[in-house]
Amino acid sequence: MTYIFTSYFYLLVFVTNIFNFQTSFCDLEADEALITDICEQVQDLTFCLITFRQFLPTHPYDPEEVMRTAICLSLQYANYNHDFIIKAKAEAKDRLTQDLYAICDTSYGLLISELQDSIQSLANKDYSGLENSLSKCPRFVSDCQNALGDMTTPQILDGSKKQADIVSMSIIAEVLIQK
Repeated sequence: MTYIFTSYFYLLVFVTNIFNFQTSFCDLEADEALITDICEQVQDLTFCLITFRQFLPTHPYDPEEVMRTAICLSLQYANYNHDFIIKAKAEAKDRLTQDLYAICDTSYGLLISELQDSIQSLANKDYSGLENSLSKCPRFVSDCQNALGDMTTPQILDGSKKQADIVSMSIIAEVLIQK
């Protein structure tokens, strides 16, 4: 009798482990599909995948958490780029360069404001406000790029490309949230 019970118990444990493994594997596949769907729509697929994998919490990925992560990263990059621009503006020798950096200063200030509004809208589940705030963000990044034109530095160029991708990641993730 003990042998039958033990055999049955081990079989039950074995089947449970297989089920848990398959469920976990399916969650991982769904998570990868979620971030891959987003990343395939931005300029730098590799940067997007690495960024999400580095900063997203453990599996399973919730679309709202993916969205929150993308917005927070975008805000982090915006603050970093804004600080760099303020410093570059202060160090600029000629008036034209200072004026061009002033445009970037204003653009990144507005970007930061809209991203902060986005975070608040997401917390309040105000998806209309979220969409409204995020829709303005790409323009602020491109305004700075367009203002600097040929006068841009490699650091600003790289920062604005990454900023544009992360803003795009936020906008694409926003579409995934069930309204």
